[in-house]
Amino acid sequence: MQENNNSQHMAEPENIKRAPARMGKKPPKKITEKYLYNSGLAYLQRFPTSTPHFRRIMTRKIDRSCNYHKDQSREACLSLLEGAVATFCRLGLLNDEAWLSGMVNSLRRRGLSSQAILARLQQKGMPQEAIIGVLKDYDATSGQENADLNAAILLMRRKRLGCFRKGEENKNRELASLARAGFGFDIAQKALNMSLSEAEEMLI
Repeated sequence: MQENNNSQHMAEPENIKRAPARMGKKPPKKITEKYLYNSGLAYLQRFPTSTPHFRRIMTRKIDRSCNYHKDQSREACLSLLEGAVATFCRLGLLNDEAWLSGMVNSLRRRGLSSQAILARLQQKGMPQEAIIGVLKDYDATSGQENADLNAAILLMRRKRLGCFRKGEENKNRELASLARAGFGFDIAQKALNMSLSEAEEMLI
């Protein structure tokens, strides 16, 4: 009996599955027209974005590849990228006007201020004039007399601030929270001083 136990004990390590050795990082692929199309398509299907931001993402891929494959011409690769961009624009996968309109709609509904929306979309490579134009059009058709005040109330509801709070009042902390979100002092103070019924009426 003891022998069987010892034999089983000795055999157990041989049955333990060993983790495979960690493989090194895969080298970047060479840039081809097909690779840029497939890689770009995979990205856009997961992350719809602006044309300038898409260019930045793909240019980083090109730079990594060219740094590894020294025989590649960066200029030739960038030319292939422009071809891919043109193809995606033709297919409607890159459409800055539609993307910008959708983003403004989404960010306003999340309670972002005009300033925060402007900053975020400029980071995506969109020109300031285009963002301001779309934002003005959206706010004008939303039926809100003060779109930033409405956005501040939406943010308060999402973060449980002001009349939506559940805990103790901390006016300075709440003012700071709205200020970080890009709301001016007057808008933040007005929003935080609203009663629940006033705030809910604005959100109807």
